[in-house]
Amino acid sequence: MYIEHLNLNYFLKVCAICFGFATIPLGGYGQKVLALKYDQEITSFEPPLFSKTISDSLSAALELKSVRDQFLAEGFLTAGVDRMGSFDSDTVEVQIYTGPKFKWGLLRSGNVPEETLSKIGFREELYFREPLNQKQIQLLFEKLLNVSENTGYPFAQVSLDSVQIEQDEIRATLNFQKGDFVKIDSLIIKGDLSTNRKYIENFIGFKKGDPYNQKELRNIPTRLKEIPFVQTIKPYEVGMRPGMADIYLYLQPRKSSNFDGILGVLPDPVTGDILFTGDVKLNLMNALKRGETIKLQWQRLQTQTSQLDIQFKYPFLFNTPLGVDFKFNLYRRDTTFSQNRLNVGLEYYFLGDKRLRVFYENQGANTIGNDDFISSDLADSQTNLFGLGAYISDLDYRFNPRKGYYLDATAATGQKEVISREEGEPNQVSDIYNFNLDGGYFLPLFKRSAIHIRMQGGMFLNENMFRNEIYRIGGLKTLRGFDEQAIFASSFAIGTIEYRFILEQNSNLFLFFDQAYYEDQSLEVAVSDTPFGFGAGVNFETNAGIFSLTYALGSQFGNNISFRGGKVHFGFTSFF
Repeated sequence: MYIEHLNLNYFLKVCAICFGFATIPLGGYGQKVLALKYDQEITSFEPPLFSKTISDSLSAALELKSVRDQFLAEGFLTAGVDRMGSFDSDTVEVQIYTGPKFKWGLLRSGNVPEETLSKIGFREELYFREPLNQKQIQLLFEKLLNVSENTGYPFAQVSLDSVQIEQDEIRATLNFQKGDFVKIDSLIIKGDLSTNRKYIENFIGFKKGDPYNQKELRNIPTRLKEIPFVQTIKPYEVGMRPGMADIYLYLQPRKSSNFDGILGVLPDPVTGDILFTGDVKLNLMNALKRGETIKLQWQRLQTQTSQLDIQFKYPFLFNTPLGVDFKFNLYRRDTTFSQNRLNVGLEYYFLGDKRLRVFYENQGANTIGNDDFISSDLADSQTNLFGLGAYISDLDYRFNPRKGYYLDATAATGQKEVISREEGEPNQVSDIYNFNLDGGYFLPLFKRSAIHIRMQGGMFLNENMFRNEIYRIGGLKTLRGFDEQAIFASSFAIGTIEYRFILEQNSNLFLFFDQAYYEDQSLEVAVSDTPFGFGAGVNFETNAGIFSLTYALGSQFGNNISFRGGKVHFGFTSFF
């Protein structure tokens, strides 16, 4: 048999029809058993079950079609119904003729370019005297079309040419037609979005004149979801012109700037009086319509203890993948010490919410008060660090994710100079190393639940460590069940497992457990411990904003859990 030119599906249909299945008589009848018998033992794959329950002739036809498809997929092109019993009895016996298992005599590469063959891993010897498998051929065709549509040829076609069937062997040649070459021409944004067009183009990876790439187009919805101040009205569309493709985006602004306030209530461990702590945050996103971020945060963590944070981030500077990042932190702890950090970085943006960062950081630690009353574990010092950081995020919804992951990691090295308190005594200079990690994964559970697994950690390495230089952990953002930044640590690791039940888009209930390990090498005798915290909370969205309530208990140094020491945090976030 010789067939000049066939596409894959038509070729398989011809084989099935030419050698096909007997026509099944139609008519209604009650519940019966369709008993399948084969003319030979099948060892190359597991055939359908011997008997199937059917309710009418249509279900019998569908069942036998499924049997045919399974044999066809395994290369039994002449399989068919040899004999069918009467429909009058409770059991309808069907004799299946399986026939020979066909194999490839040879599948030639035909006119497919060598470069394309290399990308899909095609070699003619893989199809020489090998069993014919429908799924294998379908996968080959899909690979060819995928390579084409991702390299500027969205209208490519592939078929089998010069098909010959001799006994149980099939010979054929691939026939590949690229079609017209297509370039990306215009990005057209529909809607009332006022964000700078260049920001959108850079974030989704749009470049005028690039070859048409279907893979990159499929990533557009995911990348748009990663922009917190953009909302998609409806799916993107592609308009085709001769040799050109236009991308249509339907976007509108989303409220993403927010004002965040948290009120903490905790008992004074000495007097027993109720103390109030505060955390007020202003987060402005895209206020200048350039995709920038401006953050201001003030905290009163404990009595006479406060903190100020300022951050400014500007992406895609001068329409390049580069952006600038500025951070400033000022911390003052009662009447003992203060600390300031200035961090200036240059970021490189990859497609989506992924970036690399190089930075310079200056840290200053200062003691407060008369030298005669300053503790020996405090010092005046200046530190200069140079570092590298990476941030990756792929969450389905930034503000209340149910699936996805995120990772924020930095490593830095530099020198620290400790200012001598004794006149005439030289300052001490030493090397310093700093590592930080914050990563998490959201695992979807059922329809409205998720498991959040998180790991936070940091390591501070230096031969002369002082208490006013190292980490401070504890509180709502790190180790819940403890006072804000109450635990000093030169290195720490905190693992979190949290169950979330999604109520609405920005509302959830959660249960959590935080387990930590830390060391404090700034003391004369090093201290280490494994504190833990657990509790529950709720985030509830209203027309005014999102209210949050968290109750947490904690234990350290093996002490019993005290319900009197429970930490209650109230919060409110207003988006605008």
